[in-house]
Amino acid sequence: MGQFTPYLEGLKRSIVTYTRLPFEVDWDEKEHTPAVCFLPWVGVLVAVLSAWPLLLDGLSASLQALFMLLSAVLLTGGFHEDGLMDACDGLVGGWTQEQRLSIMKDSRIGSYAALAIWFVMMLKWLLLTQILSTITSLDDGAWSSLLIWIAAHTMARVMPIVIMNSLDYVSTGQSKAQTMIATLQMKEWGIVFLPCILLVFFDFAYLLKAICILALFTLGTHFYLQKKLGGFNGDTLGAMEQIGEVILLLCVLGVFV
Repeated sequence: MGQFTPYLEGLKRSIVTYTRLPFEVDWDEKEHTPAVCFLPWVGVLVAVLSAWPLLLDGLSASLQALFMLLSAVLLTGGFHEDGLMDACDGLVGGWTQEQRLSIMKDSRIGSYAALAIWFVMMLKWLLLTQILSTITSLDDGAWSSLLIWIAAHTMARVMPIVIMNSLDYVSTGQSKAQTMIATLQMKEWGIVFLPCILLVFFDFAYLLKAICILALFTLGTHFYLQKKLGGFNGDTLGAMEQIGEVILLLCVLGVFV
């Protein structure tokens, strides 16, 4: 069991950091796998726990989608949604790198943040509702819905890790996100990509198209953040995760409709 202790410790740290689930963590423990490489696995956990509305056949697709989204937000404490709002306020509202970073530190919500969160949440609700409505008639509709939901939360959490390992971290002063930044080794990248590979094997070969589109989005975001900020911060990573969920749901909808 000792050889798996660093992995278990890293997983617990990831769950405690990226969700509101209560786990006891020994923060003084030095031997642990970087918590960030378990972020896609946290996505699996969040998706499974928030998929409970799929068990209620009496709910309409729109209500199932609404409660799934609400449950996911409650489980994560709006962690990524907060990053989306701060990033949009800073990237769109600021004129210089320093001004953009300063705006992101401001706890107040600006007009760009309000618009961004409204459109992203509305898009996710409408897309998920349409997907659930479309596949309900299938024999394995509930199972397919669960896998789609897991894929959205898992693959969207891979892109921030790629950016984290390809750009410099930038911030004005100290930041809690800075403590989670880590340059991953080959075996740690295996932990990151393993849940995505497993999803593709579940007769989800069409996810390869989504992976290609997400890869292009990640590449474009890399150059955009390099130009706007000279790097990345925690808010931009959260924004990537949220937009990634929308992109994947769009790809899935393109297959079923």
